[in-house]
Amino acid sequence: MSEGGEDAPDRANGGPSPAGAAAQGPALRAGRLTEIRLAAGFLTILAVLPRAGVAPEALAASLGWFPLVGFALGALLAAENLLLTPLFGDALAAVMLVLTLTVVSGAVHLDALADTADALGAGADRRRALEIMRDSRIGSFGTAAIGFFLALEIVALATMGEARRAAALWLAPGLARWAMVAVSWHVDYLRAEGAGTPLLGPGGDRNLARAGAITAIAALPVLSGRVLAAYAVAAALAAALRAAYRRWLGGVTGDLIGAAGELVELAALLVMAAI
Repeated sequence: MSEGGEDAPDRANGGPSPAGAAAQGPALRAGRLTEIRLAAGFLTILAVLPRAGVAPEALAASLGWFPLVGFALGALLAAENLLLTPLFGDALAAVMLVLTLTVVSGAVHLDALADTADALGAGADRRRALEIMRDSRIGSFGTAAIGFFLALEIVALATMGEARRAAALWLAPGLARWAMVAVSWHVDYLRAEGAGTPLLGPGGDRNLARAGAITAIAALPVLSGRVLAAYAVAAALAAALRAAYRRWLGGVTGDLIGAAGELVELAALLVMAAI
């Protein structure tokens, strides 16, 4: 507090002084940049994580930026599509596009999908399902899930025209990362320590609102009836998965969140590929 009481009117009005607001601006921007870097570090192999330690609040807030990272990946894929399709045709371009997304994301969510598929074999046995998801080995269900997932994504992309494929590539990764936020909203995290532990802290409502706003804005450049259908299917599937996870295990794990993202991504591509 200043000795001259210069900040008193601002406190009375419920807002900071101009000097205080000016000082807060760079700090706020730096804080948001840190959150975005954390989100990119969680979702990609890019070496963008801050070297210094970060506050738990920043880790939790980074979840709300997941769709932004997803749409950045989508922009990369859409640009790659413009380069690859004239050179290699639809089929080979689709394979290389799926390969790019798999490599840049570190195949982490594919592994989550496989673990979740294997855990389904445990049925209603919650303890056994969690043990299976913790196991680094992939079983027959997981292997089949990865194979069918990759095949369906490649075929879906290959059947689209170049313009529609560009729109699908732009949207699907972002919708997938939005789904990760949606399925974890106000749902218990089932591990004391895990990939999702620092993310599912306070601020769930804010994260969902931010993720939703980013996802809605991203649709505007390519808005069409098919795009609206893809969004509707993504929202319905995310809600269904969230309810299924709560009924099945009583909450979520990092694997369940990642699997939800992959399934919503595939659903969006299938809707975009539909005639």
